[in-house]
Amino acid sequence: MKIKELLDIGIQRLKEADIKTPITDAQLILSKVLNIPRWKLITEKDSPIPQEKIKEYISLIEKRAEKYPLGYILGEKEFYNVKLKINEGVLIPRPETEILVEQVLKKIPENKKTEGLEIGVGSGAVSVALLKNRPLLYMYGVDISETALQTAYTNAKINMVADRLVLLKSNLFEKIPEKKFDFIVSNPPYIAEDEYPQLEEEVKKEPMEALIAGKEGTEFYERIVQEGKNFLKENGFFAFEIGSKQAEKVCRMLEEEGFNCSVFKDLQGLDRVIIGERK
Repeated sequence: MKIKELLDIGIQRLKEADIKTPITDAQLILSKVLNIPRWKLITEKDSPIPQEKIKEYISLIEKRAEKYPLGYILGEKEFYNVKLKINEGVLIPRPETEILVEQVLKKIPENKKTEGLEIGVGSGAVSVALLKNRPLLYMYGVDISETALQTAYTNAKINMVADRLVLLKSNLFEKIPEKKFDFIVSNPPYIAEDEYPQLEEEVKKEPMEALIAGKEGTEFYERIVQEGKNFLKENGFFAFEIGSKQAEKVCRMLEEEGFNCSVFKDLQGLDRVIIGERK
């Protein structure tokens, strides 16, 4: 069987399974199986494929058809111009989170040493992207998941920023040394318990503890703001990714603790990022 024929089979199967991006997904999976760039699928479309590679491809296409996340199948994800290793047990970075990185970078000087703290480091996507774009930035990243911490360390090494990232296993601020940071950034769990059943099946295959945040979905923000204010320098700031209907409540939390609140929208026009600066 040739590349083009096998690709057509994959695309058709993903269309039948109602996958939103069947062509892209089928191409990326075949590119991974054959270990060639995507463009070669076109230029070498008539090349024959070994039988064992055909079986591997069909197996992965079936996985994808069952709504298994593409990021886990590929084992990697591009995020804010950095390449990340992704595995089960960590949240797959979303494009919306790039807005969080963008807004934090706007507030970090390029020519001055800065120290930041990420609560819930996950795959390391946010910390690694920030470090990659600010050579004088140093970060602490904490998570309760050993898998997440190992993944974050791997991604920091791949992107050559591991020497500026300290990773700690900690429940929020529990194990963080007594010091002050220029900013605290977090994309914490923000799905309310009763919203979880309505999530797409694909999302439910990601770690539940990285998604759900109590009855209201805002429990982590409350704890981070209340405890985190003591870890911020006098002119330090908070930066959060939020759920689309949480801006008002999270802003109120920040304002009650003496912070001004700025809200930034995503490409769909939904509230997505909050920056909290001291009044």
